Amino acid sequence: MEKLAEQYRDKEIIWNVKFFGGIGHLSRKGSVWERKTGKLLNDLPAFMKGFSKVLQNMESAALIIVLDNDKRDVLQFRQQLENVAVSNIVLCDYVFCIAVKEMEAWLLGDSQAIREAYPNAKMQFMKKYKQDAICETWEVLADIVYPQGYLKLKKRAVGNYSEIGDAKCEWADKIGRCLRLHENISPSYQYFIGELEKRILAS
Repeated sequence: MEKLAEQYRDKEIIWNVKFFGGIGHLSRKGSVWERKTGKLLNDLPAFMKGFSKVLQNMESAALIIVLDNDKRDVLQFRQQLENVAVSNIVLCDYVFCIAVKEMEAWLLGDSQAIREAYPNAKMQFMKKYKQDAICETWEVLADIVYPQGYLKLKKRAVGNYSEIGDAKCEWADKIGRCLRLHENISPSYQYFIGELEKRILAS
């Protein structure tokens, strides 16, 4: 967002980011949960209804929901998300931006950013990765940037996901700062940037 604000200096761009503690699961009943879980999908109906009330009367305001699809079929998952918005009568502008398969795919979409963030990155591991494929995405990135690769990180974690989570956060921060908005070859990343720019240019 800071890079977009720099690119569109003639536009007033204000944003606020809400983080969730995991993706969770959509309720099969589609009902609004009164008790917040901190998981994005569990809380999605309640939050979309709440944000809709706040944003629907604000000119040029939009709700951008960014999430992984993991191993879900992307088209079916997007339809399920749209069903949540429709069933909860969301009236504000909104869009679902799905990282295919997971957020690390957006980092792998910019090899120059990886090299800039990690000068000793083992880029030969990129050869076994197909962009935005349903494959072991973060494991490929670990082989590229983590000392001694994915197996070493897995061994250090020994069932403690926080070790892996900390590594993922570091990669996202360091590589994310170097990402170029329009050179990234991840289709799902370009969809995300395109949806943001569409709204910025229309404001």
